[in-house]
Amino acid sequence: MRLWSSERGSALLESTLVLLVFTVTLLEILDVGQFMFFQAMLMDRARAAARYAQVSTFDTSAIANVVAYNDPAGGSGTGLFGLSTSMVTVNRYDAGLSTDRIEIVISNFPLAFEGPMLLANFSSRTFRAVMPVGGMGATT
Repeated sequence: MRLWSSERGSALLESTLVLLVFTVTLLEILDVGQFMFFQAMLMDRARAAARYAQVSTFDTSAIANVVAYNDPAGGSGTGLFGLSTSMVTVNRYDAGLSTDRIEIVISNFPLAFEGPMLLANFSSRTFRAVMPVGGMGATT
């Protein structure tokens, strides 16, 4: 009977340690998934704005609104997942030449990791899309 009572506490301790490791691992997996989601979402927003700029009149504020709000007219409040038009830079290179292209850059988007191993904020990564101007618009 003495062995039984000494092992009862060890099962609880082992279960606690296993659940702790499992929980930390699960949180880190969710953090990496969130990072990958935001990376794909921001690249998609930059590409969508570059496609919009390719086929419509070149207007930097409308293009920035497409990135943040998915609407050239803009929106109210913050954009998609806190994205704002101040984080968007629109450039046009070689206007009127055969190498005419439009560049959309999203910078300073805050990526926050909430897991215990990677508890940090990152905002230095830039997301960039470049499209040639070969569509119907973007000539003015």
